[in-house]
Amino acid sequence: MLYKEYIKISSLSVHRVGNKAAVEGVELSERPVEIDDALAEILKGYFLMAFKDDEKYHFYHPTDLGLNAVYSYVKSIFTDISCFHEQSRNIAKFLYEQSEHPNIKSGDFYVIYLKDCILDGETVDAVGLFKSENKDTFIQINPVSGGFSVESHTGMSIHKLDKGCLVFNTREPEGYTVCVVDNSNRSDAKYWVNDFLQLKRVEDDYKQTEQAVTLCKNFIKQLPEDFDKAAKATMMNKVMETLGGENVSLGSIASSAFEQTGTAEAFMTYADEYQAKQEMTFKDSFQGKSEVLGRRKVSAVTRIKLDDNFEINVHGGEKYLDRGYDEERGMRYYTLYFNEER
Repeated sequence: MLYKEYIKISSLSVHRVGNKAAVEGVELSERPVEIDDALAEILKGYFLMAFKDDEKYHFYHPTDLGLNAVYSYVKSIFTDISCFHEQSRNIAKFLYEQSEHPNIKSGDFYVIYLKDCILDGETVDAVGLFKSENKDTFIQINPVSGGFSVESHTGMSIHKLDKGCLVFNTREPEGYTVCVVDNSNRSDAKYWVNDFLQLKRVEDDYKQTEQAVTLCKNFIKQLPEDFDKAAKATMMNKVMETLGGENVSLGSIASSAFEQTGTAEAFMTYADEYQAKQEMTFKDSFQGKSEVLGRRKVSAVTRIKLDDNFEINVHGGEKYLDRGYDEERGMRYYTLYFNEER
């Protein structure tokens, strides 16, 4: 949690960044923007509303972290706040250089300096980078003699953040702690995280739990047809139970979810291949994060579709679910045992 009520905006610079492929250019302001307390509160809500500090990133470069441009510019700001506006101009120019895909929209680019951010119990400063690409139309009613006039204005909506990044002044040698927002729905314009910021997810308990869900879901889905959908749903539910606890490991997942079906050894082999392919490593033990375990992420495994007539969502209680074959009808069936309808 970011505790927005304690955070203060101490500096704000605004620039306009166009699409480089369309040769739209970049308009750089000469000086920071002066804002009063009321506007600062409105902007703070707009800039910070979409962030979840559960998902953390860090700046990355394959050879030398110092060659990550945004990391270097932000580091200069943290080192000497007097260069804030100058570095905001440098960041805007670098963003323009990365805006080469034809689908990338022009927009207003905001750089802010935040004080008194509370992150993981620590009070730190932060630099925020935000881009507003989509405009809304607003209607303004003005009183005139004998009635009213109606005017339309186009501007930034304060209810949805297009792209944002918060860089907290902590863990600098590792690339700082970074939170990011990218609400682009275009897969071919994912330049914000990959090209501009060059971020990697931090391998914390949240990420480990998320990766474990993906690993187990993929393993179960590729099991042969000898394992029916009910059996696979049972495995996935046991995985979810295990990931909801403490001291989770690949071994504990294997023994709880796959030992009984004789697939534990195959799972461990699959896990080794998964880690090599993803270039990541599961820790010997990690804390499962319940907020990752949404049913939507595993519904493809725990939902049994029966022809075009029925669906069974298995959330547990597999011992009350029997599968059989009716010789007279020549059809398979499920029998469900329950105490009451809800």
